This record gives sequence, C-alpha cells and structure tokens, in this order.
Amino acid sequence: MHEILSRFNGFVFDLDGTIYRETKLIDGAKEVFQIFKSLNKKFVFVSNRTTSTTTQYKEKLNSFGIDCDENQIVTSAEVTRNYLLENHKDENVFVIGEVNFINYLKNSGVKIANHKIDIVLVTLDRTLSFEKIYTAQKALQHGAKFFSANVDLTCPIENDEILDAGYTITALQNLTGRKLELNFGKPSHFITEEILKRISLPTNECILIGDRLETDILMANQNGISSALVLSGVTKIEQLEFSQIKPDFVLNSIADLIK
Repeated sequence: MHEILSRFNGFVFDLDGTIYRETKLIDGAKEVFQIFKSLNKKFVFVSNRTTSTTTQYKEKLNSFGIDCDENQIVTSAEVTRNYLLENHKDENVFVIGEVNFINYLKNSGVKIANHKIDIVLVTLDRTLSFEKIYTAQKALQHGAKFFSANVDLTCPIENDEILDAGYTITALQNLTGRKLELNFGKPSHFITEEILKRISLPTNECILIGDRLETDILMANQNGISSALVLSGVTKIEQLEFSQIKPDFVLNSIADLIK
C-alpha cells in the first residue's frame, strides 16, 4: 500500500475526475473505500459542481458501492447558499447557473431576481446565453456585487471537458472592468473551513486528493494541508511540469493508494 495510507488519518477527495467521470467510476475507487472502512480512516468529498445536491451526490456514490452519508459531502452550492442566507438574505441575486442550482437557492430562501439585481452569482451553466451575459453585464455596471460558486475553467465529463464558470467570469470582467469579489468554491477559505469542520482533524493529519492544480492542490497548499494530484481527471503530467502549483504526491489514480 502507498505510504499516504499509513501517514494520514483524514482524506479530502474531489469527486469529478478523482472518484468518477460523469457516469463512470474510476477503476479501483470502490476498493479504496472498502480498505478505508477497514482502517477506520476519516474522509469527506468536496465538489465545485453546483448541478447536484448533497443528497444526489450521496445516492450516486452509494450506487457505485461507496458508502457515505450527506454529512461527508461538501459542495460549493451549499457553502454559497449558507453565505448568502447569513449575509445577504434580503438582496436580489441574479444567477448564471443551471435550474437545479437556482431552485436549490430559491427553496432555501435566497431571493432570485432578473431585475433590480444586487448580486451577480456565476457558476457552471450549460444553458449559458447572450441574454444572461448581458443581464449580468448591466447589473455589474450598475454596481451589483460580483460573486461565484466556483472558478473552474473547465468541467470534466466522461471523455472530455466542457466550459465552466471561469470563462464566464473572465468574459464579465473584460466586459465591465469589474473583478470577481468572492468565490465560495475551491480554493476559497469559505469551503476550506467547512471541510475542516466536517473532518474534525488537525490539518497535519489530512491530505487532499484531487485532479486540478488551480483549485484542489492550490487550496491544500494555501491551508497547510498535504496534497496528492491524480492524473485521472483534467491535469496531464506535462501541465504539472510547467505549473508553479506543486502537489506533495502524484498518483495515476486513487487506485494507487492500495497498490
């Protein structure tokens, strides 16, 4: 077995590209969590993807044979919702995002609006349109706050990648001269604090395992958490060579943990 297993007690796993890609489980992932259970290792999952709820993530992981409960799943959607409800409950939020995320916020008590906008919130949106960009542009030019639930440039799907929130954020910044003010997903301190609260271990006992340098590995590095990059997702070994963001370990996939 890999030295990571004996060295750490708390494991933080990214989902897309690390545990699965869309509907396909990464080879060996199920066996990893069977070993984790036998060793009594603590673990949580974290995702920047806002298109699913924690209940849906739990059901998906359970269907793959990975036993976990909702409390072990931290999403940027949840962190975003909590911040908005605690700090901007009476403000109108315009969301560039998909209907599942918008309904999740609305049902939680966040005020969703297309007019008199106080906050523009950006996340993954496969229904992105010129009209949405234009509405957000005008709101930002009139002084709306500029937030995001994630900043990923791309989102992994089964055999490819699609555009994610990062490109929309860049377009709006270029159109308006405004800068993004707050991001609630990885690598922000908002989501890091929630992860550490859930895992209830000191940072030196934890390791974060993910496939993305600029979110997963950067978040670990910024918070004194060890990190392992998996090459089963969006990052290729050649990109790592030219990046200033370096992990402590590199794995072909999480299956390397038990080889």
